[in-house]
Amino acid sequence: MNNLGKKIVIVGVSASGKSTFAKKLSEKTHLPFFLMDAIMWNPGWKYIGDEETVKKLEEISTGDEWLIEGYISKEARTFIFDRADTIIYLDYPPIVATIRYLKRWLKHRKNPRPELEGCPEKFDWKFMKLVWTKGEAISLNKFLAKIKNPEKLIKLTSVSQTNAFLR
Repeated sequence: MNNLGKKIVIVGVSASGKSTFAKKLSEKTHLPFFLMDAIMWNPGWKYIGDEETVKKLEEISTGDEWLIEGYISKEARTFIFDRADTIIYLDYPPIVATIRYLKRWLKHRKNPRPELEGCPEKFDWKFMKLVWTKGEAISLNKFLAKIKNPEKLIKLTSVSQTNAFLR
C-alpha cells in the first residue's frame, strides 16, 4: 500500500463500488477521502454545477494528501489525474455494477446514504441502462488512454482482484 503515494483517485462506472472501496483504502492508507457525490450534490439531488465542482476539486487536489473517489467531471480530469500519484480504475463487468445499483436503490430509497443527506436513491431505467452498457466508461477509457504517466494506472477488473488488492 505504501507505493500508492499520497494522492489517489478512484474511478469507474456508477455503482461499481468506488465509495466502499475508497472507505476501505482510506482506512488502510490513513488518507483523507472525498466522495464526489458528496461534493457535487446538495440535498434533493441539486447539482452544484460544473464551475463549483471544479473549484472544489482544485482546492482539494492542491493538498498534500487525498483520496478522491467518483465520477470526475471532464473539466477536472486533466488536473486531477496529473496530480494523482495513483489512479485506480474499477472496471468490472456490467452485471456487477447493475446488481450493485439495484441493491443500493433498495437499501437507500427511503434512507439516503450517510454521505448524501437528503438524497434518497431513485430508480431510473435510463441510469440503469447507462450502468449496464458502461456508458460512462467510454469517455473515461479514452481519457485514461492519454494520461501522461500510464504506469500510475491500476485497473481492477473483478471483485476478487479488488479484494486481493486490499489485502
